Amino acid sequence: MDCTATPALDDAAVLAALRDVFDPEIGENVVDLGLVEAIAIEPGHVRVTLLPTSATCPMADLLLDEAEEALGRLAALYGLEAEAVIDWDGVWDPQRMSPALRERFGW
Repeated sequence: MDCTATPALDDAAVLAALRDVFDPEIGENVVDLGLVEAIAIEPGHVRVTLLPTSATCPMADLLLDEAEEALGRLAALYGLEAEAVIDWDGVWDPQRMSPALRERFGW
């Protein structure tokens, strides 16, 4: 048995990598903020779709770059291409946040 084998890439690993990506305006990670809309893991490729907190989110490009970097580091371990995109048509609301974060913000 090879104890050094990398486990299969799954949504949990992707979310763990994205916990290192913080919204610079709010100071919280994109996972707890509920900005991760979708994760697609396919042969040779992993793609994450993020939601902006507003249709005019001024930090969207920065979030996208940082998410793609975090995802790229993870994907490289599996020999995969990584892509992060923003769904400008999707709607974010505070109910998407983790319960602990909603409580801390008083929502």
